[in-house]
Amino acid sequence: MVTMATKQCEKDMLQQVNQLWSMLDDMSESSPEAYQKFIRHHLREGMKQFTLPEPHTCFQTRILEFSEKLLYVNLCSWDRVPAPKSDSDPVPLFGGKMEEIVEGTDIYSITDIAYSPEVLKKGSEDPMERDQLIRLAMKYIEEQHCLRLSHSYTLVKDKLKGSNKQMKRRLTGRAGPAQTAKEMTSGESGASLLQQLTSLKSGDKENEENNPPIRLPSDIAHPKKPGLIEEISSTEFDIRNNVETPKYEILLIKDENEKAKTIQLKVELPGVSSVAECDLSVSKDDLVIDVPKKYRLQLDLPEAISEDNVTAKFNKKTCILSVGMPILNK
Repeated sequence: MVTMATKQCEKDMLQQVNQLWSMLDDMSESSPEAYQKFIRHHLREGMKQFTLPEPHTCFQTRILEFSEKLLYVNLCSWDRVPAPKSDSDPVPLFGGKMEEIVEGTDIYSITDIAYSPEVLKKGSEDPMERDQLIRLAMKYIEEQHCLRLSHSYTLVKDKLKGSNKQMKRRLTGRAGPAQTAKEMTSGESGASLLQQLTSLKSGDKENEENNPPIRLPSDIAHPKKPGLIEEISSTEFDIRNNVETPKYEILLIKDENEKAKTIQLKVELPGVSSVAECDLSVSKDDLVIDVPKKYRLQLDLPEAISEDNVTAKFNKKTCILSVGMPILNK
C-alpha cells in the first residue's frame, strides 16, 4: 500500500512537471518579458542554495551550569537565510551544532548562528540593532541547547573563532529548506506552482508585479528535509523590542603625577528604584549594565581595570548609578 502511494505521488509529480514545462514554453512565446523575468529571478534564487556561510562577528559569553564555561558564538552571513519580509515579521536565523573544544588546559564551547546578509548589514550600521541580534542568538541557543547563558557578552576582535572549515561544517551539516514533498505536490503551503504560473500568464503587467514568488522547479524534483530556517516568534523575541541606552558620563581620575588611577562612570537610570533591578557585569576591558526591558549599556573601557576592586553605588533620589573601577598598574 505504501508502494502504491509512492508510485502515485511520483506520477503526480511527473505530471505536474510536464505541465510546468508546457506552460513555460507557452509563456516564452506569448509573454517573453514575463518569461525572462521568471527565469532571471529563479536563477538568482537557485544560486543562493549553493552559497556557503561567511564569518561576520564573534562574541563571547558564559554558560551558567554547574561550573561556568566560556562560549564563543560566530555570527555568520548566509544568503540561504531569508531577510524578514517586513519590519513587523520575526527575524529568521539558522543555528549550527555546538562543540566543546579542548586547547591545553583551556576548555570552551563554540557554536554558530547564521543571519541574512541584509539583517547583518543593519546590525553593522546600528549598535543597538547589533545588540538585539546578539541577544536573539543567545536566546535561541538557550532554547535549542537547553542552557542558561550569562546576560553579558564581549565582542571578540577576530570575526571568527576557530576555522572557516569547522564553522561551515557545523552549519551545513544539517537539513535543507523547510518544505516537504507533500506540500509541493498538494499546494498545502500556498498556491501551487501551476496556479502561480497560470495567474502570471493570464494577468497583465501590473498583475505580474503583484504575484507572489514562484518556487523553483528543481525543488519539486529534489525535495529537501525540513529544518533550514528556524524562526523565533515575534511576540517573544522580536528584534525590534529595543531597550534604551541610558545617558552616562565616564571620567578618568588622575593622581598628582597625571597618571590615570581610576575610571569613574555615572549612569542615569530614570524609573529604576533599586540597585536590585540592575545587572552589572565588569571584565578587565569592558562593562555591561543591564536593566531588563528598560536599559542596556555596553562600554569598552579606555584602560584595563582591576575587576576584583570595582565598587558600585546607586542613589535612589537621583536614580544615578556610580561605578568606580581602579586601573591596573602597568
